Amino acid sequence: MKKRGREKKEGLNEVDVFVGQRLRELRMLAGLSQSDVASALGLTFQQLQKYERGFNRVSASRLFTLAHYFRVPVSVFFEGLEERRSHTEAAGAEAESEGTLRSREALMLARYFQNIRDPQVRAAIRELAERCATASEAEGHAEAMPAAARQGRRGRGEHVAGRA
Repeated sequence: MKKRGREKKEGLNEVDVFVGQRLRELRMLAGLSQSDVASALGLTFQQLQKYERGFNRVSASRLFTLAHYFRVPVSVFFEGLEERRSHTEAAGAEAESEGTLRSREALMLARYFQNIRDPQVRAAIRELAERCATASEAEGHAEAMPAAARQGRRGRGEHVAGRA
């Protein structure tokens, strides 16, 4: 007897998972719960959860509705897919799970950053992030940085003291 629906494969489709992750990112950046988005679109939160995890495919019409809801172009759901495919093939599954953790942290930071209204504070945070990233790239890990680098060579402490 022929089964209805799509057949279960050995794993989830990587495109469905990617689109689901983008959906989750958009939802989290907007500060909305799964229930909020689901009810606005006439879905159950379980259905939205399945979309976000890649268990269910998002149809073209639903993708269009989601893009309209979040006020983004449909292409946003696919941006970075090619780079991720080549990166995943080269680095393997370990890098993928590490990327998910980094993605979650990045989303949280972006959400907090959006709520900061003072342009000087925003600029200071951007500068701090840039310095940390540069130091991390140069030294391998931020924990391995010398104490002088952690304190800031360009007088970061002066900026902080000047604000107090």
